[in-house]
Amino acid sequence: MRTEDLPVIDCPKAPLARGRAHGEALRSTIAGKVERWQAAIGKAYGRPAAAFLPVFLSVTDFRTAIAAHVPDLLEEVRGIAEGAGISEETAYALQLMDEEWWFGGFDGEGHCSSLAVAPVAGRGTLVGQTMDLPRWHDGAQAVLRLDDGGSETLVYTSAGLIGLMGVSGRGLGICVNTLAQLAYSPRGLPVSFALRGALAQENAAAAADFLSRVPHASGQTYQIGDRHGIRTLECAAGGVTEVTIAGGLSLHTNHPLANTRAAPNARLEGSGDSRTRLRSLHTDFSRGPADIETAKRALAARRKGGAVSIVPKGPPRTDTKLGLLRQMTIGAVVYEIGETVSLCVAAGPPSAEGWRQMAVR
Repeated sequence: MRTEDLPVIDCPKAPLARGRAHGEALRSTIAGKVERWQAAIGKAYGRPAAAFLPVFLSVTDFRTAIAAHVPDLLEEVRGIAEGAGISEETAYALQLMDEEWWFGGFDGEGHCSSLAVAPVAGRGTLVGQTMDLPRWHDGAQAVLRLDDGGSETLVYTSAGLIGLMGVSGRGLGICVNTLAQLAYSPRGLPVSFALRGALAQENAAAAADFLSRVPHASGQTYQIGDRHGIRTLECAAGGVTEVTIAGGLSLHTNHPLANTRAAPNARLEGSGDSRTRLRSLHTDFSRGPADIETAKRALAARRKGGAVSIVPKGPPRTDTKLGLLRQMTIGAVVYEIGETVSLCVAAGPPSAEGWRQMAVR
């Protein structure tokens, strides 16, 4: 998707109405995405979605944790289903992206890269990331503008999903990346719900507290920033570890730096690609000031052997497993949180010019 074509959906405050607005505005996009998603399930796991999803939902219980910690988001999912004209079970399963991966044994550890930079005089806090997902998400990118009652929250998402990353007018920004090596649980809080629950908090301390006390379904890094500073949490089933930040700079890819609660047979050191991307981020921040332009350049980097931003090659193919599941950068964001709050967003692999700036009220 071109950044200039990125839809922005205004969503009211009430959870059910919020979901309905999302579902109605993106109804045709969600329908097409659900078809691609169900085809991808068959390619990834060797079973059609009609056989895989009922088993996935019957042997897991994420709803109990969701109802205990973020019950309004269950209403929002129901609203998405009503607005999009899909079943509530389909809308619910669509939220469980990271959880589907470990349940199905998907061969991969993720590809998102993230950063957080503490504020200094003349420049606010920066939080950003690339969002790298299977290519079938391309064309479903959207921004949800949520009414928080006196302020707004901008959430970058893939149509039908309650959120991938976001920033609030209160001055709180959160980005994420998968840590597939860490322990998971069929009864924890799924990533999309944990993200939105943390983003609803007043500040970074409250968001970190929320993430530290909820049970987690999947391994995930949460890069958190507000006007006063940054926090980096590595979350897993069974425990959360905060990463020590040196020099006001936190860079992260898809292997844990501090949390050792490993999933069965996991290699905590991660892949060579993840380690190479982390070096690439460090390279860009060592060559220039820690400002928004450096952040954008670091997220757009395409160094050989570990490109932070993945540019698709050739037209998409859906007739092979590799063609359907191949990853690409479906979006990138950088939030600047100071006296004012802004979102710089690219709706695909970012480049120097391919960003759109949005004020967050």
